[in-house]
Amino acid sequence: MTRPLPPYRPGRLARLGRLACALLVGGTALAWHPAAARSDHTAASGSYLAGQHAYREADLSAAADYMIEALAADPDNPTLLRRVLVLQIAEGRLDSLGSLARRVADLAPGDPVAALYLSLEMARQSDFDGAAAQLLEQPPQGLMRLTRPLLLAWLLQGKGDTDAALKLLGEIRQEKGLSLLANFHSGLLLMVAGRPEEAAAALEGLMGSLDTPPLRLVMTLGWIYESQGKADKARALYDSARGDQSDGRIIDLWIDRLDRGQAPPPVATDVRNGLAEALYDIATGLRNDRAIEAALIHAQLARHLDPGHASKILLIGDLLQDQRRWEDAIATFKDIPENSPYGWNAAMAIGESLNAMKRRDEAIAHFRAMSERHQGRHEALVRVGDLLRGAEKYPEAAAAYDAAMARIDDPEGANWTLYYVRGIAHERAKQWDKAEQDFQKALALQPEQPLVLNYLAYSWTDQGIKLDEAHEMIERAMAQRPTDGYIVDSLGWILYRKGRFEDAVRQLERAIELQPNDPVVNDHLGDAYWQVGRRLEARFQWQRVLTLKPEDQSLIEAVGKKLENGLPDSAKRGG
Repeated sequence: MTRPLPPYRPGRLARLGRLACALLVGGTALAWHPAAARSDHTAASGSYLAGQHAYREADLSAAADYMIEALAADPDNPTLLRRVLVLQIAEGRLDSLGSLARRVADLAPGDPVAALYLSLEMARQSDFDGAAAQLLEQPPQGLMRLTRPLLLAWLLQGKGDTDAALKLLGEIRQEKGLSLLANFHSGLLLMVAGRPEEAAAALEGLMGSLDTPPLRLVMTLGWIYESQGKADKARALYDSARGDQSDGRIIDLWIDRLDRGQAPPPVATDVRNGLAEALYDIATGLRNDRAIEAALIHAQLARHLDPGHASKILLIGDLLQDQRRWEDAIATFKDIPENSPYGWNAAMAIGESLNAMKRRDEAIAHFRAMSERHQGRHEALVRVGDLLRGAEKYPEAAAAYDAAMARIDDPEGANWTLYYVRGIAHERAKQWDKAEQDFQKALALQPEQPLVLNYLAYSWTDQGIKLDEAHEMIERAMAQRPTDGYIVDSLGWILYRKGRFEDAVRQLERAIELQPNDPVVNDHLGDAYWQVGRRLEARFQWQRVLTLKPEDQSLIEAVGKKLENGLPDSAKRGG
């Protein structure tokens, strides 16, 4: 996925996230209990309970409908009014909510969602004075502590007071962990104000302060350069950022567009766009803190203000995936045109949603179709291989990885993963020579990659070969991941194979602490206990292997034999 601005300081957003959830769900002061409802509100009570059940099942569409039915039977209940408003916004049903929001504001003064919606509706009508006044009525606490000043800065710009807006953003900048957010919006606001040189300078300073500038910042600064007629400067920026981005394809599309002489899509041309960008950033931050419903509300409001921008749609789809609402997520991702810079990400997300619904064959077909439409990209074929490998169709998985590899002309460091997963597929398909070659190629690209070091070293150890080299590799992996239970287990197993049983026990006992429910780790510890004379404990570990219900039938059979006969003396060289 494309990378948004980095999250704001986790500790601060964690507090805001918790406050957001409390404010959005509704406090006890407004709580309405159906059991205490008057007898003439039986219908409201039933619909309310059905809505609550639908909400717990993450069916927000049904929850919204049931709450509307409950509200029809109890139209002056402030909690129902508020809950309907929240659910309607979260579902993207934002048209004609003005009267409902005003009723919530009248019955529950200080409600942040009602105030936010009403303020943004005024801004949509260019009533920036009214929008600002609506927000200023809200105390700067809870969710409004971050939302209010950022939106007010943009509303001040709407009133033509750029300097006051920048001053307010400067105050936000002083808040711990929010300097990046304030600096980005200072640059964006200056661009909307018609001060592109200052806008570029602000974002250049921000770029220089980050080791890996996020894609959104690169695209915004490039847009400013291109708007000034500085195409060469924009191209140099895109070229320098290509290798830093998790999805360089978007940068490639930007460069192709530039080469064709096409103007870039604007990031923000007016205050409404700026407000949408602010809401998008807040939604992203809340999502990073797992305040998903609060994030969804802000993302839907952002889309409402800027309906044509695919980044907002993509975020909404991601949030629906977070809620495990796969069908709704797919429908949302389909709103993004395939030729959009975000079209590839949306299509990949559709495939992931299909797989999450246990529709693996459809997901595989979807990814294959993507690979046919985009012959220059390999990622969809990698996902085909991953899904086939998950289905234990290892030869077919290796073939998919082969096809993906054929599309990479010059493998780079990031391509180690493809060699790694293809090596796993070959190893599971009993093609060890091919597997070993792939693991070695992965290490050639990333010599200290701990996952590859561990897999190759463990495979050698299990075969009883290259033990000294395997031992050295595992020590390197351990130095990077000292608390990875599988790596600790590999070290213990190498020591066991070398006949250092007491040392093996110490490492394997630690591995069990880290991975107590892994059958193989338990089996290894049982073997080590047996070799040091702790026979009762060995049998206990072997018995535990069976209680963990391993899928590997050969492991079950081997453990059964050990429970019956123990280990032969030769086990020290090949248990």
